[in-house]
Amino acid sequence: MSETGPRILLYALVAGLSPLALLATLAVLGSGRGRANGSAFGVGFLISQSAVLLIAILVGSAATPNRERGHETFAALLELALGLALLAFAWRGRRPRAPRQRSGESRTKALLARLRGLRPATAFSVGALLGVGGVKRLTITLFAGATIAVAALIPAEEVGLGVLYVLVASLLVWLPVAVYLVAGKRADDLAESTEAWLAANQQRATFVSTLVFGLLLSGDALVRLL
Repeated sequence: MSETGPRILLYALVAGLSPLALLATLAVLGSGRGRANGSAFGVGFLISQSAVLLIAILVGSAATPNRERGHETFAALLELALGLALLAFAWRGRRPRAPRQRSGESRTKALLARLRGLRPATAFSVGALLGVGGVKRLTITLFAGATIAVAALIPAEEVGLGVLYVLVASLLVWLPVAVYLVAGKRADDLAESTEAWLAANQQRATFVSTLVFGLLLSGDALVRLL
């Protein structure tokens, strides 16, 4: 577990540091039903994130019954491919896009406006959908689950790594919700200012986080291969 733990933590950080997830959470908290909607959204997110990871672990365990033989080279190659994919994504988004010359709100603003109008049941469903994630989050979660499955760990260690992954990968969802549950309306100003900054700088934040984690994953994979 000595090598697997830091690796799972890295994967969780890659999946969890998502400006879109934080933006969505802040929008739900600013819906006028912050406590109810935020709780439902956070629970849905955590359940679906946990379910995807559990499925990945179960499938990985079934597909590699002889885990004691090790799959270090194959796992390193997959990690390298993932790191290079993140670097390619960062390269594509390195320059700010020219503003569109047309009326109407941007996609991000339109999405945030819809999230502010949710009810608790709908907030749970949206949270569950985002917990599964887009291509990046889903791919990394499946990869993390497979890594845990082939690491030849005892069940308690697998559970511990699974909990670690879910908590860190969901940090930008459950932490704002937890702060809002404690602070309530006193957190509204901070949530609004953070949401406004992220909405204006989402592309830059995505580029920096993607570049950094692409380099970390690629470097870790190369060290394992050499």
